[in-house]
Amino acid sequence: MDRMQNRAIHAAALLVLNALINGCAGVARVELAAADSVEMLGASMTETLAEYHADLARFDSERLRAVIQAFIERVRMDVAGNAAVDAHAEAFQEALRRLDADRQAACERYMAALENVATLREIAQGLRRLALESMSLDDDVRRYFGEVMERRKEAKEEESEKRVTDGEGQ
Repeated sequence: MDRMQNRAIHAAALLVLNALINGCAGVARVELAAADSVEMLGASMTETLAEYHADLARFDSERLRAVIQAFIERVRMDVAGNAAVDAHAEAFQEALRRLDADRQAACERYMAALENVATLREIAQGLRRLALESMSLDDDVRRYFGEVMERRKEAKEEESEKRVTDGEGQ
């Protein structure tokens, strides 16, 4: 699972770097596509993590039942021997401690993986914001150059009209 998380994080980081590098050129479509890809990756990881967590819970339940059953069978065999029953009880408690430790470690890994998914989703939101800002900047640049071109056209027309009225155009 850790390897899967690392691969997903590396893939997301590459997408983000690619989007940032290409985003410098103001290509909002690339940024939006990267955001969608990162969001899809996050959704896929969430589903995978949920399945993994459910499988692990089922496996933990089976392990717990097996430990309890083994304890019961040992006690039934050695019911007359107090020392043997005490040893079985101690082994049972140790098995339960190991199960709890495994469950705690799995829970910590699950929470860390969920934090990674949250980071991916945060990256996707940032990419969307960047794309929207790029689109806005592109619109502002287009508007500015449109106004510059309109002023140049008007200036040329005024100059042309001046020539005609001054008698140069005849």
